[in-house]
Amino acid sequence: MSPTRRPARQRGFGLVEMMVALALGLLVVGGASMLFIATRQANGTTDNLGRVQESVRTSYDLMTREVREAGGTPCDAQLLVADVLNNAQGGAPTWWATWGEPLRGYDNATAFPGAAFGAAVGERVAGTSALIVRYGAALDTLAVTAHDTATATFTVNRVAHGVAVDDLIMACNYSWGAVFNVSAVAASTFTHAAGAAVDGNCSVGLGLPTVCANPGTTYQFSAGSLVGRFTAAGWYIGNNGRPETGGRSLYRVTRRGVEEVAEGVRAMEMSYLVSGNADYVASAAVADWSQVTAVRFDLTFESPETGVATTGAGQRLTRTVAFTVNLRNMQP
Repeated sequence: MSPTRRPARQRGFGLVEMMVALALGLLVVGGASMLFIATRQANGTTDNLGRVQESVRTSYDLMTREVREAGGTPCDAQLLVADVLNNAQGGAPTWWATWGEPLRGYDNATAFPGAAFGAAVGERVAGTSALIVRYGAALDTLAVTAHDTATATFTVNRVAHGVAVDDLIMACNYSWGAVFNVSAVAASTFTHAAGAAVDGNCSVGLGLPTVCANPGTTYQFSAGSLVGRFTAAGWYIGNNGRPETGGRSLYRVTRRGVEEVAEGVRAMEMSYLVSGNADYVASAAVADWSQVTAVRFDLTFESPETGVATTGAGQRLTRTVAFTVNLRNMQP
């Protein structure tokens, strides 16, 4: 007789084995979670840093391009310029209507005519500096072929000249310039008639001294004179109405209004190099703005999100960028 075999006894996991398995599982899950969190934080930091760098690039490119042109004209930088705009006359002219100073800075406590201090969207942030630049940007390949002072009409060398009604224009040669408002346009021509609007012309005369009664002081621009667009622009730090992303941006203001240029610009400070000096000084120390030859900018940028990997809770990633702009039209 063969012996009867008993079936083998089935055994499950013991308590100790289960505890070890749970511990190993928790270690794996914890490691994966830590890796996920670290990757997410790194991606957040990279994304925020990229957005900060984009704001830096935009601010630098656009602002330096315009500041570098301060005092420039389509002709010579050192011109006598007549300004016949209505709101450029009198003891309190509008800031964007005057030729005058090619550049002026405002420290963090000085009122800036382009934007008042305040908390509303587009208003200037207290404790930040501001700057105004003025220049005449050449309209490429556009030149005067005739100037009829009796009808206040310029004829130019192109039918599609790009000049529009209500544009502020600078006409110049290498000894004289004039700023005026365009009252009418046609193929190859535009006029500078007198008008009652605040930014209209007080007379048709484009000579000095400015006499605000027609015909004013007559000056005729000869064939070959050049034409440019007169621009006065202010740069400042303003409120953008988005506190969740920091609430501040770099703004540009002209006679046409305010435009947001770059988000996340928290602060801006400027100092100025005056011809003949060795050191940069604050705006309060500049006696003659026509002698400024360079501007040094210190801008502070911040990330749109808080709590990224390299900051604490509620903190934003910040970067400070410094650069210098030489005013090529103001060099001695």
